[in-house]
Amino acid sequence: NAYYSFSIYRECGKNNSSGFNYSFNSFYPCIAVLVEFRAVNHLVTIVHNVNHHIPLTWPIQIFHGKDNEAFIRNSTLAPLIASRKIFLTLMKQVYGKNRTNELLTDPKFWQHVYGEKVLFFQIDSAMCSNSPHKITDFLQYDYIGAPWNPSWYQWSKVDLVGNGGFSLRSRSKILALLALHPYDNNMPEDVWYSQNLRRVNGSVAPVNIAKTFAVESLYYERPLGVHHFPLRCTTRQKLFEACPEAMMVMPSTCISKNRMS
Repeated sequence: NAYYSFSIYRECGKNNSSGFNYSFNSFYPCIAVLVEFRAVNHLVTIVHNVNHHIPLTWPIQIFHGKDNEAFIRNSTLAPLIASRKIFLTLMKQVYGKNRTNELLTDPKFWQHVYGEKVLFFQIDSAMCSNSPHKITDFLQYDYIGAPWNPSWYQWSKVDLVGNGGFSLRSRSKILALLALHPYDNNMPEDVWYSQNLRRVNGSVAPVNIAKTFAVESLYYERPLGVHHFPLRCTTRQKLFEACPEAMMVMPSTCISKNRMS
């Protein structure tokens, strides 16, 4: 309802942590979530990047496995873990090509997420310091991610927005959809949510808004975030100039071919 939306926007938009206590047992209006089982330095880099760009009142919840717990705790994330700005949630390690689809369409996973508005990010995504956009600009949507090239999904009757690797989602709408219409595994989870969240009155962002949120296959000059993007070489270079953080998730050099330049 309107009051609920206003309350979420008001609480998630706060950027003053004075008097704000992070608690492992709390449920937050907004939260950032990462699932990563590898002990890789890039994990630390991207978590710091995201933490720098979200309001102080947004905690970060990292779902991890046994193999990388010590690595995370002993990294430069340690002070954020000690202050409970970062929560660590141990889970059974899931492997395989279909891992992300299975996990993000499992109600049990979402029941362990400690917030309603969820910025889900992977370590092949980054947030841009030079963007005029803020994460709080997009709180009215129940799902938003980088829009895909329309030619990829000409069969779809609705605009597909968008990539799940850097996306903002409403936990309650996801759980409502999964209760009503369990995932059928016929398409990637992000495509499935893009198509089906409207069944539970979920608000999916239009393409013209989603392109300002993140870039993957459709270029926008100053997005809030980027996800591992197959852009042409010249376009990629323009994005690097506007968002140097993009070089953390894509090579800074590119071999140009006639069809890719």
